[in-house]
Amino acid sequence: MKILFSATHFGFLRNFQSTIRLLAERGHTLHLLAERRDAIDGQKMADILTAEHPSITFELLPSTRHRLWYSLATGVRAALDYWRYLDPRWDHSPKLRARAAEQTPRFALVAARLPLVGSRAGLAVLKTVFRGMERAMPPPDEVADVFRRINPDVLLLTPLLYFRSHQVDHVRCARQLGIKSVLGVGSWDHLTTKGLIHEIPDRVLVWNEAQKQEAIDLHAVAPDQVCVTGAQAYDHWFATKPALTREAFCAQAGVASARPFLLYTCSSPFIAPYEVGFVRRWIAAVRGSSDPALRSIGILVRPHPQNAKQWEGVDLGSEFQDVSVWPRKGVNPIGGVARSDYFDSIYHCEGVVGINTSAMIESGIIGRPVFSVVVEEFADTQEGTLHFQHLKREGGGLLQLASDLPMHLSQLEVMLADREAAREGARKFVRAFIRPHGLDAAATPRVVDEVERFGAAPALVPATASLTTRMLRIALLPAAVVTTVLTMDPVKLRAMILHWTRPARLQLRWLWSRLIYTVRFFRRLPRLLVRVAILIVSKLVVRPVRWLMHRAKTGLHAFLVWRKGEPDHAP
Repeated sequence: MKILFSATHFGFLRNFQSTIRLLAERGHTLHLLAERRDAIDGQKMADILTAEHPSITFELLPSTRHRLWYSLATGVRAALDYWRYLDPRWDHSPKLRARAAEQTPRFALVAARLPLVGSRAGLAVLKTVFRGMERAMPPPDEVADVFRRINPDVLLLTPLLYFRSHQVDHVRCARQLGIKSVLGVGSWDHLTTKGLIHEIPDRVLVWNEAQKQEAIDLHAVAPDQVCVTGAQAYDHWFATKPALTREAFCAQAGVASARPFLLYTCSSPFIAPYEVGFVRRWIAAVRGSSDPALRSIGILVRPHPQNAKQWEGVDLGSEFQDVSVWPRKGVNPIGGVARSDYFDSIYHCEGVVGINTSAMIESGIIGRPVFSVVVEEFADTQEGTLHFQHLKREGGGLLQLASDLPMHLSQLEVMLADREAAREGARKFVRAFIRPHGLDAAATPRVVDEVERFGAAPALVPATASLTTRMLRIALLPAAVVTTVLTMDPVKLRAMILHWTRPARLQLRWLWSRLIYTVRFFRRLPRLLVRVAILIVSKLVVRPVRWLMHRAKTGLHAFLVWRKGEPDHAP
């Protein structure tokens, strides 16, 4: 079976490495397709996968930004994504709502503030209209050309629902060509913190029952299209073993091995743009604890790979005893030593503390208790996000959340007094949220089985645009032209206009050359006619006259010579 794996960028391969490898091991051919490059080692992952398996290839999709429908489609999708966050379900998520607003065209913001249009009924009508507009826009030729060239049996894609995503065109193109499409949900927060699924694939693979309900309620996916497989992104952690002994790891990370340590895992730039201040306050509170075991515990701070710059020049080791920031520049644990170091930092610690990060899930899998504190400056990305609630509720809750630092210190003290009881909560969460089919039931084979099962199903009938869709597309054409002109960089606009008008310019150039030739011809026509007349006169009059005169002169000369009786020397 030939599978086309589509991602916004190759960084998303991180959560599907095991799936791609197992598909290749089962004899399938995979082609990895990305819209753009990324800055977090995604290309390295693509290189590793293709080096391991000859049946895996990859390429970058040609840019479609110059295409006629690009700007209009981007604006319409961004508007729909933003209007989603005006639903009361996101009233307690101001930061998520603000992030969506930042990526939304001005007309969508203005429309939402108008008295009638911005009402619940008005927005419902507006969404219906814009949804129809979005579905009428054709996918770019570049996407269709790639799909026809590769001709896959199945399109497997992720994440699909990022803001302004143009993977919508991939699903739409697959549908038009009769190619089956499968969405693999890439992370625990994708269904609640990103945009909408504007074109629902034929199958949606989710981790657990909670995500299944989110797909149904928030994205209008039919229940029979959703399949619960478990979290394939975390399968490797269940089989991973520590690479270093505790002593060797502590020496490498810069914490004392003689006593236990806590691991503080930093969050992404969106969740916690600047975390250094809170970390200082947290460490000071721990060092001021009345419990001797907690007061003297080691602390290892692990910067987030996308938000590590804030730690440059910060020396917590000089401010507090037995505190280390490592790795200081942040490392993305995609494999090899980087992944081993990350695993060891969790495995050898007593507990994990953070604001709101997927490292908490990984810590639960490894069997470590997880803690957090409601922090005023980060409240909007803690309690203000729907996915944070999973950490509190699923399986009885992974996260021990404190409303303030004193309560947090009490929780840490209890954990140090009874480590095994604290770890039991992590196991319950993992059973409910990561491996709903059983702790021993890996998710990757289930994902692969579902892709294979769906790929072996009867072929789909290629979808064709209805008459209504084609008429709406024609009606939207002026808007597509206007938005393209208004949103493009002048240099790129000029290049696009030259690209669009090249056939017409070539035709005009040919016509202009013909016109110039014609004008020049008629300019020269009088002189040409004179030349022709002179030539005709020369041929018909002058030459015969000259010949007759020559013959007469010759005859006269011969006659005169005869009269005189002289020898004839005439020529």
